[in-house]
Formats: sequence, C-alpha cells, structure tokens
Amino acid sequence: MILEPHVLIAYRDKFNDAMIQDRVSEAVDIAPNLSSGRIAQILTELDNHVVVPFLERIDEKHAADILIKLPREMAADLYRLMKPEISTRLIDTIPVDDAADIIALLDENEVSDLFSKIDIESSDIIKNLMTYENGTVGSVMNTYYIAVRESTTVGETLNAMKDAPAQIQNRAYVYVVDGAGKPKGAASMKDLIRTDPSKSIDEISTKDIVVVHTKDSDVHAAQLLRNRRFQMLPVTNEENVLVGVLLLDDAIDILSENMADLFMTMGAASADESFYTPPLGSVKKRLPWMAGNVFLNLGAVAVIASFEATIEAVAALAIFLPMITDMGGNVGIQALSVSIRSIALGEVRLSEYWRAAKKEVIVGLVNGLALGALFSVIAYLVQGSPTLGLVAGTALAANVLVAGIVGGTLPFLIKRWGGDPAMMTGPVLTTITDITGVTIYLGLSTYFLASLLGG
Repeated sequence: MILEPHVLIAYRDKFNDAMIQDRVSEAVDIAPNLSSGRIAQILTELDNHVVVPFLERIDEKHAADILIKLPREMAADLYRLMKPEISTRLIDTIPVDDAADIIALLDENEVSDLFSKIDIESSDIIKNLMTYENGTVGSVMNTYYIAVRESTTVGETLNAMKDAPAQIQNRAYVYVVDGAGKPKGAASMKDLIRTDPSKSIDEISTKDIVVVHTKDSDVHAAQLLRNRRFQMLPVTNEENVLVGVLLLDDAIDILSENMADLFMTMGAASADESFYTPPLGSVKKRLPWMAGNVFLNLGAVAVIASFEATIEAVAALAIFLPMITDMGGNVGIQALSVSIRSIALGEVRLSEYWRAAKKEVIVGLVNGLALGALFSVIAYLVQGSPTLGLVAGTALAANVLVAGIVGGTLPFLIKRWGGDPAMMTGPVLTTITDITGVTIYLGLSTYFLASLLGG
C-alpha cells in the first residue's frame, strides 16, 4: 500500500482527534498507518490517562518503538501507570540502552521489582550499562553487535549474520576480533557478499578502524560518528576489548539533546530542568542565574548614571536607549547561536577563532551600516533632529558590530579556556552589548550636546 503525503496527514489528524476525544479503540485501528515517531510526537501533547490505555492495546512491538521515542521522563511515568505485565514486556522488548535510560529514572523498589521479572541476560546487560557515568559512551552504547574471530571465513560470517539475534539493530558492519576480543578490523556487508566464501574475513577486513572507549564523552563520540559518516562506531573498555557499538540514531539523539542543552544554558536555564521538574526545583535552578544577571547589569546602570547630566539635558535620548541595547543583544545572540551550533556539531575547530572573527567583522560592518542608516531615519522622523538621528544611528551601528564580534568569537575563547560556552557566553554577551551600546550612544550625545540642545 502506497501512502501519499495528504493521506498520511489525514491519518495523523484522525488519530489526533480520536485520542483527544478519548476514542482509544479508533486510535488503535489508525495507529498501524502512522510511524512510531509521528505517534510519539502526538502523545507528548496528551494526558497520560489517554496514552496509557492506547499503549496497552496496540501491537507490543509498535508500543515499544513508540515508548523509546518519548521523552525519558514521560516514558518512566507511563511505565508506572501501565499494567505491570504489559510494562514489563515493553521494557524487555526495547533496546537495552533505551531500557537503561528509562530504568535509571525509577526508584529502587521499582527497579528491583522490574529486574526480577525481565529476562536475566537483558537484566545483566542493563545493570552493566547503568554503571557507566551519564555523558559517557558506555552509558549510551548498544551491546548487541556482530563480531567474529580472525580465522573465520566469509561464508561462516554470512551464516552467522543470518542467525544473529533480532536485537542487533544494525548489520552494516562485522567486526573482526582477536582471541582476547580486541578489535582488529571491520568488514562491510557489501564486501562480504562480493567475496569468495572460502576466504578468511581477516583478508578482506579494513584494519584502520576508528574506536571509541566507554569512558569517552558521548557528545564527542557522536560528533566523530557524524563527521566520519559511519553508521556505527565500535566501543572498547579499559582493556581495549570490544564491548558495544555507538549507533547512528543514538548519535543523532545525543547531538540533538546536547544542542537543546546548549540553547537552554544560553538563556541562563539549567540543562537538568525539564517539563517534569517540580516548581520549587525550577526556582532553585533558575533563581541563582537571574540573581547573577542583576549584578552583571549593574555595569550598564553605572554607565547610565555617569551620563545623568546629559540625559537630563536632552530627555529624548532615553527614548532610543532600549532600542540600541536590545538590537545589540539580538544581533549578538544570532552570532552566538551559529558559533555554539558549529562547536556542538564539531563543524569547526577551536583554533579557527580568527576565521570566525573575520567573518563577524564583515557581517557586522554591513549589517551595522544598514541598520544604523535605517535607525537614523527613524530617529529623525520621530524627533525631528538630524543630530539625534545621526548619533542614534551611529551608536546602533557600532553596537551591532561589537555584538556580532563578541557573540561570534567568545564561545571559541571560553571553550579553549575549559569553560562552558553556552552557560557563560549569554550573560557576558548581554552585559558587554548593554555597556558598549550605552557608552557609545551617551558618549556621542555628550560630545554633540550643544547641537542636540540647539535642535
């Protein structure tokens, strides 16, 4: 059956309407026509009292696929609400790395009860994954993969791949290991099919393979996988023994979550906070940053206070002050977002600081001239003063240039100094753009005060 886009949209809308109106039976009938990702997206916007009966009634494999695409906190909540016999089967069905993430959010009694019910082999694997620290490759690796000894023939390898367990999610590569289990090479399915079955797999395997370790950063490993355009990376332990693989879909999830965390911290929010964080917990995470921002902004207040006489002489100056500082902040955040995204995805090296600076100087000059000219005209039309228009436009242009350079280059410097660019750059950026914008604007206004007073 071929489903065209408009048909899929119709199914999505029907499913959404059925779930909103609590017609679970109808939603269950529609579900096979929609992907698990699409359904998960819809379910995140619904109350759990509707989601639970739906997951309990649809095909078990489909339910498991949907569960792993939901936010981890939501998946853990659903586990608690579902019938024990169903929730246990679902946890036992999903990939072990996803199961470990969900189980980590349960309390000790729930975890103990669950481990007593699921498959012993899966239980042992999940327990092992949970021993790795969050943020490491070991905590996100998949422990099901295909590996054969060096002496294995191509024919024997192909037969082994046919008989491999269903838990293996990606069969694009076969890893070649020595007697101790250490990786010695890799062979693709394409190479295996084209080769004489009697040949040893060691003869056709690629010896120069990229390996990551269980204690490596999961973000750095995900960047490596993405940049090398592999489908998965072998993971080794402290003894360099192959113990798992990092899959491409997991790498994409890691980079997506990392990007979200970075942009949260840009706004002085905590990456540990989510929709499920209790109100008081959110207050504790947000309030310190807001309090810190108060003290940072005292710098701008001090600058304004030093030009109090100028503002008293020409009260109209205060009208355009917020526009100049806000525009600097907006431009800086644009440049900041691009730089942090490039760093997060591994697109640039930290040593390319000067390249980023050069680009932002060019962009800042062009944007500054354009926006400054526009603002000069607006200020003139509002107040009827050519001098005020010139001062306001020049200040805006200069602040746009400064904001672009600071926003585009500061993340590289902070990263090289070992800090968190997303956490530290946002508050520093807004303080710098506020101070520079106010200083330039009021400084020029003081210099041209006589002309401003003369109209």
